[in-house]
Amino acid sequence: MIEVVQDDQTGHFRVVTYRGETLGITTTRQAANDLSELMLEAWEEAIAAAAARARMKHGAAIIEPR
Repeated sequence: MIEVVQDDQTGHFRVVTYRGETLGITTTRQAANDLSELMLEAWEEAIAAAAARARMKHGAAIIEPR
């Protein structure tokens, strides 16, 4: 879903979506890797929270969020 790429001109590292949108820029690869992992973790937590809230409101009408 996201990946880390290095900018050849600046040497910085970008966390980008599969569409090439930049989500963050770092000066080290380790920082970019950590940022990307934490962003994915936050995304998963946000989806779980949204699904739980929707299930509270709509019950069995929510089958499975994707």
